[in-house]
Amino acid sequence: MPEHIGYENGVLGGLMSALGTFCSRGESVLVHSPTYMGFTGSLKNAGYNIVPSPLARDENGVWRMDFADMEAKIAQNNIHAAIFCSPHNPTGRVWERWEIEKAMELYKKYDVYVVADEIWSDIILFGGNHIPTQSVSEDAKQRTVALYAPSKTFNLAGLIGSYHIIYNKRLRDRVKKESSLCHYNSMNVLSMHALIGAYKDEGHEWVDELCDVLSCNVEYACEYISEHFAGVSAAKPQGTYMVFMDCEEWLKAHGKTLDELLKMGWDVGVAWQDGRQHGGSTHIRLNLALPLSRVKEAFRRMDKYVFNKE
Repeated sequence: MPEHIGYENGVLGGLMSALGTFCSRGESVLVHSPTYMGFTGSLKNAGYNIVPSPLARDENGVWRMDFADMEAKIAQNNIHAAIFCSPHNPTGRVWERWEIEKAMELYKKYDVYVVADEIWSDIILFGGNHIPTQSVSEDAKQRTVALYAPSKTFNLAGLIGSYHIIYNKRLRDRVKKESSLCHYNSMNVLSMHALIGAYKDEGHEWVDELCDVLSCNVEYACEYISEHFAGVSAAKPQGTYMVFMDCEEWLKAHGKTLDELLKMGWDVGVAWQDGRQHGGSTHIRLNLALPLSRVKEAFRRMDKYVFNKE
């Protein structure tokens, strides 16, 4: 195993181990919002102060980082640690190289160390490309702890087999020390062989086919939302298998609360997720990792019994 790669007891465990080397409890950590609920829950439980920098949709509906806001938040809160989710969850945004470079330039300017959660990096849709955060510059390579796992792609979460890539020896030694404190941070034999099998040629071929299927699902879902659900919008994700729907205008038009809307879906067998857990006050998160026939059935029910119910 290359020296810069190490095992972690789950990506969130690796994230907390890394943050423990960057800053003390009570210090501030920069995240982008909307934010994966696993980040916010872990940070709050560990006593960190979460400072969100909101993403915003541009004129084309694409989620973008607000670099001016990021810089202001970093400077005002004396921040020296950030979580960088790439591809981003829950929006599904796959960052372009220039965006990552600009973010890392800011982190360099203010001496911010970065935990890059790249667990979704295998699930890139519509023929796009994932740019590893550590690849954009030598400084990014040295100030970033990158976390990966086969769990999202190959449905192996129960085996707990994630890994980190840390090129900076000082950071790597500190993270290994921090992660050893629980005395339970080694990969088990099942997860080891599962990871090796997943990253063989057969796994690559399967993932290519998977991304084709997920791209079709996302295309269908986003077109259906745009054409049939007045008052609901969703930026087409470029990665992951999640769609983050904003229902604000529909709720206003129908005099409904998000809780009422969520219940309407669950009552007809649509298993969707409350977007408020991720910071979206009027959002619902959809998981499209299923056969297209099931996606179509879910949207038929949403159409007939929820959004266009007579």
